[in-house]
Amino acid sequence: MNGNISSMEKSSKPPLGDILVLNEDWLMERILDYAKKQGYAAYTSTLKEAWRLSISGLSASIIKALNISLEPPEITPEENIADDELCLFGIVEAQRHRERGVSLSMFLGLMKYYRQAYIDLVHNKNMNPDHHNWCELFINRVFDRIEIGFCVEWAGAGRDNKMQELQINNRLMTNEKNRYLTIFESIPNPVIIINRAQKVDSLNLAASRLFKKNVIAGSQYYCLSRDRQLELEQCIDQEEAVIDAACFGGCNLDELLPWLNDEVERFHQENRESMVFEKTIQHDDHYLIYRVKFSKNLDISGKFGETIIILEDITSLKKALDEVKTLKGFIPICAHCKNIRDDKGFWQQVERYIADRSDAEFSHGICPECVKKLYPDFEI
Repeated sequence: MNGNISSMEKSSKPPLGDILVLNEDWLMERILDYAKKQGYAAYTSTLKEAWRLSISGLSASIIKALNISLEPPEITPEENIADDELCLFGIVEAQRHRERGVSLSMFLGLMKYYRQAYIDLVHNKNMNPDHHNWCELFINRVFDRIEIGFCVEWAGAGRDNKMQELQINNRLMTNEKNRYLTIFESIPNPVIIINRAQKVDSLNLAASRLFKKNVIAGSQYYCLSRDRQLELEQCIDQEEAVIDAACFGGCNLDELLPWLNDEVERFHQENRESMVFEKTIQHDDHYLIYRVKFSKNLDISGKFGETIIILEDITSLKKALDEVKTLKGFIPICAHCKNIRDDKGFWQQVERYIADRSDAEFSHGICPECVKKLYPDFEI
């Protein structure tokens, strides 16, 4: 029977390998859907690229097995499966997930749904029964080998080695967190991140200084949470309650930026991916003009429903553009002396008028025509 299936597979169009390559996006969406429904998405990557790479890695293992033989890669009791290149994906993933603190049961549970996604793809294709059964068996055997390789690698690591791996990777993750936190705090434009309830999740240093001038970098990340502040405010012994009034985490956005209420509401109601607009607000005795950018979090796992708000102060730019527009309009100029009348009715020399309204500077000389008129005896 295996020989008949092999010859059939050679003549089938398209072959299993092509089906996997052409349906990478379908497989990715399928496993992501399973992960969300079964609760695995809470512990997995939030970015699409990570899911795509996991699918491409699994598909590469199946295609590699197809290139070796069209016979399903059965498992024998004598072989050293840890040295099997078909199990390489499982071995490498075992090392990565164990270092991240993922349990064996959690990983194998998710792998069952990866397997199901591939089987679903086979069921989704219009195949004759023999071809369908062969594809399903081949995929199952490859996944069996990957999972056995994962278990062999996992079991081979001693407790001390596992602890050391966790410690090393915790340090790496802490350094990575510190790096991105520092970058976030260093962004010159105010950035505010709000959650689904439209409460402030985090904000960078530039945003914090919109509300309190003397805050320092990192204060919003390391300060007490809003909920903790409320708990402390309700303490019986008020002397023990230390409240950081500069902590904005947990605040409603309309407490901090009420002038954005309408736009935030429209952004969520229309389910937009992004939105850009300008907003003029009164601040003390002057006004400010902001270019405001809203953007959805790129998280595809559904864990985070955050909106990112970026404020860019364009007040100076707008004023400069207004000045440029003034120079482009009708300018009253004397036909004889060439002085210019400003908007207050005063006459100014042309160089003074332009210098007051631009960054231009003048140097004085004399043109050849004027030399001839004023100094006829002077030879140029």
